[in-house]
Parts: sequence; structure tokens; C-alpha cells
Amino acid sequence: MIKYTKLKSCTKQLSKFIALFLLIQIIGNNSLAQSNFKHDYSQTLVMKLGISVPDQKGGTRIINTFEDALEIIKKADKLSLGVAKIIYLVGWQYNGHDDKYPAFFEVNKAMKRKGDKTAEESLMWLMREARKYNTTVSLHINMTDAYDDSPLWDSYVKNDLLAKKQNGKLKVIGNYNSKKAYQIIYKNEWEAGYTQMRIDSLLKLLPPLKEAGTIHVDAWIARGSKGHHVSKKEEQKYQKKAAAYWQKQGIDITSEWVMDYMLGFVPFAWHFNKMDQAGYLKNPANVYTGSSLNPDLKRTDFALGFLFGKSMYGETVFPSLHSNKRVEEWEKLFAKDFYLNCLQYFYLNKLKRLKVEGKGKNRIAYFSENVKVSLADSTVTKGNYLLRKNNFVVFPVVWKKEKVLATYSLHEITKDLVLPDSWSNEKEISIYSVTEYGENFIRNIAVKNNRILITMQAGVPYLIKPKSID
Repeated sequence: MIKYTKLKSCTKQLSKFIALFLLIQIIGNNSLAQSNFKHDYSQTLVMKLGISVPDQKGGTRIINTFEDALEIIKKADKLSLGVAKIIYLVGWQYNGHDDKYPAFFEVNKAMKRKGDKTAEESLMWLMREARKYNTTVSLHINMTDAYDDSPLWDSYVKNDLLAKKQNGKLKVIGNYNSKKAYQIIYKNEWEAGYTQMRIDSLLKLLPPLKEAGTIHVDAWIARGSKGHHVSKKEEQKYQKKAAAYWQKQGIDITSEWVMDYMLGFVPFAWHFNKMDQAGYLKNPANVYTGSSLNPDLKRTDFALGFLFGKSMYGETVFPSLHSNKRVEEWEKLFAKDFYLNCLQYFYLNKLKRLKVEGKGKNRIAYFSENVKVSLADSTVTKGNYLLRKNNFVVFPVVWKKEKVLATYSLHEITKDLVLPDSWSNEKEISIYSVTEYGENFIRNIAVKNNRILITMQAGVPYLIKPKSID
């Protein structure tokens, strides 16, 4: 009886040890997956920029040349205060967006700059130049769709790499550029080596992608193939294989939609609508984050974008400089999106998400460092310090090494602004306005009782810096 009791006790202790070991392994694996990402997407402004689209006549319609793209990147860098940025080019290939998939082995020839031998050379020029402006330029591609005018079409049909319906006919999943799009079956494509071939061929075409370390896959959806008796769940396994292969090449793969089963393989989703409140609390931003919440998807808890912070698309405000060289409004729209969203997003992403109390419009999200976000009165506070009230914001610029506050108001105001406690030793501060051309000094202001009186124009970003750092 004594031996049995001891054995039972040892077995119980062994079970606890095994459970603890497995937990450590899981945590370790998650940490490993996160550390394998080349970028910290929780502290990176991720956007898309339109380059070209097919003109429906067998040619191309240019939206922005590569030179145009660089001009936009320069201005965006000034307006965003030098934050790390990734910009994915949409429509860089063949005749433009959604053209010739599953092939993506040729840069749109109309994009070649004067003096360059090829369009590929011009694209690599843009990728190099953009780095001077805190911007990584990469590509927007598609690994799901296939078109019958693609250079790879005959090979994909011959090798049975396209999904089929029960009756054996090819599965059509959409119509883009007046052409039917067919679903690739990921399982067959991977096992035939075509997934790997596509990735390898693209990296060979554009070696700077290795340095960029990221790529965006549009509409990457697993659907299954009844004609092959392959389920959606099995197709998801092959998505993981593809993501792991990209990662093996040193490249993060980002996607359009949130896919919970890709946690650890995909760090970023363009539309973050499918992440619920529990998901936000469970998964830190440095594990899984996204650009914004698509307003067209009505079944969305849009309040989560305020409670936990949301970024911006960029694509929705960037201009078409090729057809309209004098675009004056996009910079103001960019500034509005950036200062009313991204300052809060980057700030909250630095903190630990603790809990949410209340329901509906009365929810309050709690973060580390005594930070609270309240829906009812649209405020963000750190202790008693007000960081946001409706469309007025004043946040620390968390990606800057020096001490600096950024403030913005949608309406003209004169504000008796309280400075953070960490500024209590400052006797005088400097005010700057921010434009697409840089920072403009306005004046110095004396600090009294850790407060300043500041007049702000509507829609103009301002920086507040200690005078001693000028």
C-alpha cells in the first residue's frame, strides 16, 4: 500500500512536470515564431500603393510611376515623423493588378525609367531609394487565383493544380478585369513543387526582396476541392507550408484577412475585422496585428479599433500622380488618418493588454502603466493625464529616441495643455507644425506649473519638444 501511494504520488508529480514541460515548449515555440519575423508589425506603418491596372484593351493604365511612388514615400515619411513603414506595390506586374496569376515573373514594362535597361531594374531602384525614407518597399501578390491567359495556365491545367467542383469542372471564384479567376488547389501545387517554384522565381527576379523581408498575399483563402476530395482544413495545412517556406527564405508573409489558424505563421492582416475582443486580449500586437477595420464588413465590432488602437490603409488616400500631378488634398487626409489613429495605435501596442470591463458602448479597456481607453466618452488616459478626448490627441511619439509629443485636433482650439509628469523639469518648450515637407518651427512657450497654452489650427499636426534639444 505504501509502495502504491508513493508510485501514485510520483506519477502525479511526473504528470505535472510533463504538463509544465509542454507549456514551456508551447511558449518557446510561440516565441521562436515571433522572433523569426523580420519586422515588428506592431510598430510599423503598413500600407499599399497603387501602381497600375489593366486597361481592358490588352494594355496598362498607370496610376503611379516608380518616380511618383518615391515622391509619395518622401512626403509620407515627413508626415509620419519617420516611423518605420512598409509599402506594398499593387499592380507592379505584367499589365497591372490581378493580371496573369498564378505567374508573377515580370515587372510591368511601362514602368521602366529612362536610362534603365529593364523595368525590373527600375523597381529595384525604388526599393533601394525608399530605404532612405524609413520605408521598405515590397510587393502585393496573389497565391490563390489563376487566369486562363497566364503563362502558367497550361501547366496548371496539365498538372491538375486547379480546384474542382464535385462534377469535375474547374472552380471559379470571381471575375476580375473581365476575366474568370480559378482557385488553385494548394495541396497539389505544393506537392508538385509549383508553390516553391513560384516563390524561388520571384526572389530570383527581384533579389532586393530578401532585404525587404516581407511580402503581402492578397485574398489568400482556403476553399477545398470537392473534385479532389480535399477539404478546406487540409488546404489550410498547405497554406502553413507555404508560409513556412517564405519564412525559410527570410521573408514574412502578410495576408488580407485574419486567419486564426495561421497564428505564428502570419504576423499581420490587412483587414483586422475577424479578430474579436477575446482575440485582442489573448494575442498581443507583436504576435498578430493589422492595418484597420474594413467599413464594408458590417458584422464587425468596430469599437475594438478604438479600444485597442487601429492603424491606417494609406491606399485609400494616396493619389494617382500619373494622371493628376497637382493633388493637394491627399496630404491632409493622410495626416488626419495618421494622427487620429496611428499615434494611439503605436502607443497602445507598446503596453500589455489587461482586461475589458463593461459592455457595448460602455466598455473600458485596461492596459499596463495605468492606461485606460473608454468608449463612452472617447478618451484615452494614463492615470489622470489625458491623451485623447474625441478628435483631440496628444501622444508621446514612441518610436523617437528623444522626448517629443505629437498633438492634433480636427477642430481649431486654444488649449490649456497639461504636460506629462516626465516633463516637470522643463521651463520652456518649442512648438513645430508638421507638413509633407518637414517640421516648421513656430515659437517657444514658457512652461508654468507644467502647463502650456497652445492654439491649434484645424487639421494641422504639431510637435512639442523640450527647448533644450533644439
